[in-house]
Amino acid sequence: MYCVKCGVELQQGAKKCPLCGLRVYHPELAEQAEAPLYPRGSGEETLAHSGLLFILSFLFAIPLILCLMVDLKLNGEIVWSGIVGGALLTGYVALCLPHWFQRANPVVFFPLAAAAALCYCLYLCLHFGGHWFLSFAFPVGGALALIVETVIVLLRYAVGAQKHRILYIVGGALIALGALCLLIEFLLRVSFSIAMRWWSLYPLAALGLLGLMLIVIALSPPLRRSLHKKFFF
Repeated sequence: MYCVKCGVELQQGAKKCPLCGLRVYHPELAEQAEAPLYPRGSGEETLAHSGLLFILSFLFAIPLILCLMVDLKLNGEIVWSGIVGGALLTGYVALCLPHWFQRANPVVFFPLAAAAALCYCLYLCLHFGGHWFLSFAFPVGGALALIVETVIVLLRYAVGAQKHRILYIVGGALIALGALCLLIEFLLRVSFSIAMRWWSLYPLAALGLLGLMLIVIALSPPLRRSLHKKFFF
């Protein structure tokens, strides 16, 4: 066997030419891929991801600390820095906390974000001496969180290979959001003595009809096939 570039005779099983360094190809032997020195995409990507989260954490912490220091310096107590700090902590829980985990499950982390938002509303209510948390913020926020969490759970665990179930889920969610608008108007009347003008009937009708339309489409396989052929969905 000879080198195809310089013609030097090669030893049996040689991997490259000793003279010109050309790699030798043996068509009768299957090439064995050499194992990499380290798993591809493991250490460097994890380090870069953790470093970015560390920087984002500092970006959240710096204004929080500065506001707290300025507030204590000017007022001698926490007056307005709690509002800023609560907003920053809520945003951090919702946006950054899930990314600290490799496989963040939205079924788990969305309730944490919703709980953080409700706690922030409770702080605002107590800070300004209001009485609207239990009568308005808690039922509205809890109902909205329940709707979104139900949609997340169903989309994650109940769809599977039957993609048309998404239409049931989205349709039911739209109907529930329309009913939530009616609840919001009623609680506004109870909590803040705002007269009922029945504006909630408009989003209730629109979202309800749209949700019913999606459910009808999900119930009719011929209609789904026709829409898929015409609109590719």
